[in-house]
Amino acid sequence: MTTILVVDDSKFFLSVLTSKLRATGFQVIGAASIAETREILATRRDEIFMALLDLFLPDGPEGEVVDLAISHGIPSVVFTGNYSEDTRDRVLSKRVIDYVVKDDPSSLDYLASLVHRLDHNRTIRAMVVDDATTSRKYMVDLLSLYQFQVVEATNGEQALQRLADTDNIRMVITDYHMPVMDGFQLIKAIRRTWRRDQVAVIGVSSSGSSTLSAKFIKSGANDFLNKPFLREEFFCRIAMNVDLLEQVDQLKAAATTDFLTGVPNRRAFFERALPLVAAALRGQAQVSMGLIDLDHFKSINDTHGHEAGDSALVAVAKMLQAECRQTDLVARFGGEEFCVLAFNLPEDSRDAYFERLRSRISDLRLDFGGKPVSLSASIGVATDPSEGLDGLIAEADRQLYRAKQAGRNRVCWLK
Repeated sequence: MTTILVVDDSKFFLSVLTSKLRATGFQVIGAASIAETREILATRRDEIFMALLDLFLPDGPEGEVVDLAISHGIPSVVFTGNYSEDTRDRVLSKRVIDYVVKDDPSSLDYLASLVHRLDHNRTIRAMVVDDATTSRKYMVDLLSLYQFQVVEATNGEQALQRLADTDNIRMVITDYHMPVMDGFQLIKAIRRTWRRDQVAVIGVSSSGSSTLSAKFIKSGANDFLNKPFLREEFFCRIAMNVDLLEQVDQLKAAATTDFLTGVPNRRAFFERALPLVAAALRGQAQVSMGLIDLDHFKSINDTHGHEAGDSALVAVAKMLQAECRQTDLVARFGGEEFCVLAFNLPEDSRDAYFERLRSRISDLRLDFGGKPVSLSASIGVATDPSEGLDGLIAEADRQLYRAKQAGRNRVCWLK
């Protein structure tokens, strides 16, 4: 669990912010003075991910707590009830992430969302593309401060190579004027492979104009910033674009994941299976498809209730995910039916593979209201991709029907 240090001499503010952070999954260590903060850092520094610091404390009226946290290498956000331009400049002259004015309840929401953003940034890679060393290092330093994993490139060609070689680059910040390949050419090249909802691109330039901004967007950029920019504007634009990427990811997950079992749904299965079957048609791979239907499933719902039926489906989905290989595709087709597409399964292992899945389902022992419930499944298998994905599904369905007619709890396939 991620641990946040919160330092504030206001018991009310400290209590409310602590409750808000804990309610969203963070562990909080609270302190009300520099003395308490110093003691915590001496004994628990390694636990702390970041700190939220009140600028003015009774035993540190000049913001000494900020220097203390920074000296321990802790990413810090400063909040204060008294704002002025001088205070802003003084705070941002230190290596702090952001400052927040605690003048109304919305500041608490902003602090909580900021903590979530920074915690999640640790899983995201961003790339800065700029041939000017000073400018590039400045943006790299800011992104590192915001907890991103950062990759650097000095021109467009190098950037494209970095994108191809590095996993999970979700954001590219690129200058316009560069040798070899300029910012516009780079963005157009990126968009030939990665969509806007896969990699966000932000253009930057010191020769900014409305025309240049429009040209960046038309070339495929998600956003544009004029240099020099304020740190706050840079951070807000970065956060806004990452938030949009993640919202799209969440919508995609909701559309392609079975809400009950957490495995891919029928739609996702078709999207992922089509290129695998196409590879099999070209002779580049082998595929084996199994349709798995739970036997007498209606009786579980009728006897024990639909909650019991849902629990049985979840148990089967977890078992399939555990038993199938990482290269295999497991999906819920609907109702009590699952589908497994085994990729490059050796021909002499197919029978044993699906027989093992059938056996594992039979081994599941569920308890509903003190009453044990056993499961079994019939499985139909198809291995000939010559008629495409639809042909595989149709053949597996015919074999599933054979298994049901032959008494259930068995595997049938055309040998």
